[in-house]
Amino acid sequence: MRTAIVLVLVLLYPCAAHAQPADRKGPQKHYKESSFKVTDNGLFGVELIVKGGKLKVGSNSIDLIIHDENDKDVKGAELTVTPWMPSMGHGVVEKPVIMERGGGVYSVNNIDLVTGGHWELKIRIKSDGMEDNTIFDFPDIKGGHMHMTTGRPSNLDLSRTRFSAHKIFKVSFTSRLDPVVINRLHSWELKVETPDGMPVNGAVINIGGGMPQHGHGLPTEPAVTQELGNGRYLVGGMKFSMPGWWVVSFHIQTKDKEDTVTFNLLLE
Repeated sequence: MRTAIVLVLVLLYPCAAHAQPADRKGPQKHYKESSFKVTDNGLFGVELIVKGGKLKVGSNSIDLIIHDENDKDVKGAELTVTPWMPSMGHGVVEKPVIMERGGGVYSVNNIDLVTGGHWELKIRIKSDGMEDNTIFDFPDIKGGHMHMTTGRPSNLDLSRTRFSAHKIFKVSFTSRLDPVVINRLHSWELKVETPDGMPVNGAVINIGGGMPQHGHGLPTEPAVTQELGNGRYLVGGMKFSMPGWWVVSFHIQTKDKEDTVTFNLLLE
């Protein structure tokens, strides 16, 4: 009887050992030192490695390693990384800078945390027509406040029509809440043209901004909600939480060109 039991176990063990890897589906963690998340809808696996070991008040850099649901490297993805302070309800003024390094690895620099406390890094991934999100939580960033030296320019340009930084686009906005007041959620209509006035359609537009003197970002995450045609885009989720000097920047990308334009607002 004992011989028969041993024989059954010997015969079953190789099958069980072989079946275990087949049962492992979806993206996996590959780096011991990384923090690992599967995105909300299971489309991507994200590994995060902080350069220097820990996030701190001041400038930070991280690496993100992205795999798809079959655990293959995700190349050419469109990534958005948003530092966010949930207790304060705002992010940062300057958007992190993302560079693809190959093999599913993306370096993220210029993550400027202005104060210690509870921070999140919100990650959005777009690839091959799919989009998904995840959040990495950092509940106790050590440090005080960054020293903010940015003063308000005496000749602040408050115009609502401007050329982008490298004069690639001519951009104007109108607010559907006019005058713009604090603590009211509203929409803007953005018009994007070439310098000679031809409408720019089909652009990808990312929105950032905040209060340079305070070092914090917008209290919401505005986004283009509709392309209206003739170079016009509806931007939803605009909101300003306090009086003072605000900046709103639009990074505009077409198939062969990209540039950024920044508008100033003084709110009472």
